[in-house]
Amino acid sequence: MSGGRRLASLLGAAALLATTCAPAHAQGWRERLRRAAETAGQVARTLLPISTDKEVEIGRGVAATIAGRYPVSQDEKLTAYVNLVGLAVAGEAPRPDIAYRFAVLETPDVNAFAAPGGYIFITRGSLNLIESEAELAGVLAHEVGHVNRRHVIEQIRKADVMREVRDQAGLTGDMLDRVVGQGANVLFTGLSRDDELEADSLGVEYAASAGYTPAGLAAFVTKLGQHGSEGPLAELTATHPRPGDRIDRLNRIAGRIGAGGATLAERFRQYVLPGKR
Repeated sequence: MSGGRRLASLLGAAALLATTCAPAHAQGWRERLRRAAETAGQVARTLLPISTDKEVEIGRGVAATIAGRYPVSQDEKLTAYVNLVGLAVAGEAPRPDIAYRFAVLETPDVNAFAAPGGYIFITRGSLNLIESEAELAGVLAHEVGHVNRRHVIEQIRKADVMREVRDQAGLTGDMLDRVVGQGANVLFTGLSRDDELEADSLGVEYAASAGYTPAGLAAFVTKLGQHGSEGPLAELTATHPRPGDRIDRLNRIAGRIGAGGATLAERFRQYVLPGKR
């Protein structure tokens, strides 16, 4: 018997015992037990395991949804460069079962997205705000952190739509489309504050381990705070913790790692900034 069903069974037995033995004034307690048993049953039903293969399949659909919302850059040199940096930091993440892919979205909006299965996007608006390869590495490493910890997949597992799925064989056809839609909605409306802060910590760690200065992500988030009132930042501001809440924490993490590491501002300008490639 699974943990969830066992808990539900024990709570159900406790509720039955309360019904037969307790006086009338215990009605409130019996009702609370009944509700707890129902909740335990719901949790057991919604926490369906999702394998890496199915994660990649869901992520492919989410990535297609993102690419349908924003055009994907056809600049081969830029795409190759972003993949070079992204794969460097992804190589420090303990998910050898994932093949990471990176792409640039042609929109002035400042944002980045991490679809399940390793499909990661950064917008042209973000690239225009970034000033060094270390900052780019920090942003991409943050997104790799989301994939590494399966943040979107965990939100999908808890979603109401998953209550209709008995096993992974049911994640096909229309049901798969609904799950993909749930995953895209999670990205567009935002992950939890805890998920974002965890990705921050991992992003600093991965970037530093790949040889970049650990201060890169903090430098980018500082720019977010400086330009927070500008239109292109509206979506990112709505879906991420306030920059002020992140900067001190990022600086503390970077301080523990220590100084050193590459910045590579000139190489970034060569490949990314208009007129410099």
